[in-house]
Amino acid sequence: MSLRRLKATHFYEGVAAMFLVGALWWIPHSGYVAPVHVAAAVVVIVDPGHGGQDPGAVGVNGMFEKHINLSVAHALQHALASQGIVVYLTRTADYSVNRVAPYSVRNDLLARSRLVRKYHAAIFITIHSNAEPTHTMRGPIVYYDRDSLSSVRLADRVAHALNAALGYARPPRPIQQLVLEEAGVPAINVEVGFVSHRGDSAMLTSPQYQETLAKAIASGILQYLNQGMK
Repeated sequence: MSLRRLKATHFYEGVAAMFLVGALWWIPHSGYVAPVHVAAAVVVIVDPGHGGQDPGAVGVNGMFEKHINLSVAHALQHALASQGIVVYLTRTADYSVNRVAPYSVRNDLLARSRLVRKYHAAIFITIHSNAEPTHTMRGPIVYYDRDSLSSVRLADRVAHALNAALGYARPPRPIQQLVLEEAGVPAINVEVGFVSHRGDSAMLTSPQYQETLAKAIASGILQYLNQGMK
């Protein structure tokens, strides 16, 4: 994976509903259904990794990671907002998040994590796409802030939902990433697949597959919220 970042101060507020009661999520691969009951006014920051001058990884099909991340983030924003969660995106188009010159990866990451405090968010989710040189690995991986027990629990729920949706058995993994550490709330990095794998790369450009990923991630988030964010 590549975890370089961007700059900009454009965010997008999703639709908020007052209450969510008894929402059911259907995940195509397994028929998995997760009942959730989430109180109103929960705010989630969804961060599409890279953007602008930073394309991220380049897939075997020539697709830039930054575009895949943004498409999945938009789908996740819609999935969460439709269930009563207030969602802010760190970027809504192809630009960087930190506009203070000169550009630096560190400042860009800090600009993203600062949005948690600005919008009083309960959860921070950054979306990325993986790449590796053998072109053999595929499927999503969920990473969490290794120093945060609540992040571990959030990652566990999201990884479980993705595994159920896509037929994997991949546990979440700890990682040291500035954007997660500085968030100050439960924070995870969802690597939605490998752009270096021909099959994954093709699926990651499919709106239907992006929606499947988004619904699974949202299901895991909602299950975590239903458990009281402990």
